[in-house]
Amino acid sequence: MTHLAAAERAAELLLRSRLEGAPLAELPQDLAPVSLAEAYAVQDAILRQIGPAGGWKVAGKPDGEPRCAVLPASAFHPSGATLNVPPAGYEAEVETAFVFAADLPVRPRPYQRDEVAEAIGSVHLAVELISSRFVDRKRIPPLSPIADLQGNAAVILGPAVAGWRGIELATLRMDMRLGDVLIDGPIKNLGLSETIDLLTWLANHAVTRGGGLARGDVVITGARLGPALLAGAESLCADCPQFGRVIANFSR
Repeated sequence: MTHLAAAERAAELLLRSRLEGAPLAELPQDLAPVSLAEAYAVQDAILRQIGPAGGWKVAGKPDGEPRCAVLPASAFHPSGATLNVPPAGYEAEVETAFVFAADLPVRPRPYQRDEVAEAIGSVHLAVELISSRFVDRKRIPPLSPIADLQGNAAVILGPAVAGWRGIELATLRMDMRLGDVLIDGPIKNLGLSETIDLLTWLANHAVTRGGGLARGDVVITGARLGPALLAGAESLCADCPQFGRVIANFSR
């Protein structure tokens, strides 16, 4: 089986799990990715079937290059949305999201920090909802959860903040309530400079995936608070003094 055929078949299994709410124990050995390139090929195959793309998630790794996932436009929702909870449930993370106001298309030379920063239109508080297509994503080979869009199920986006350049991300305070339960720390405070580095890496990585970053793309940049298990909560509220509030409601 070719790498492309394996990626397409793995994508089909993950999509079936997503649609039917039946988590997989693991991917078959001949379909499980054994390199980051193969994991990203499965992501791309998923997007070919459920696209179009609407953005990305990216997070740094202290021991290597960042990890990312391209996300379908259908994954993004405005604050106040009501979402159905899948049988596997949700975990929730509070993040910062960057929305691009200009294209960063494919080109021969790498993008630089100042170009990427200039292309950003707004920053938002966001909540990512995670629901793995695996029974236990922590007990399978580490590249398979990456292939599964890193477990992304949805992103709820808060209000736009245009004056983000004056906000020091390293000192953000935030909290999250799942129903009546307060989730208030610890907060992972990635600074603005490090975040721009991360976005610059992503801009250049996206070029290698064939399309680059596009105007309107939403990029979430890793958990600042959480993950926290939704359990039976019927609502979620995340607050940050500099970025406002994100609200979501849940039905079962």
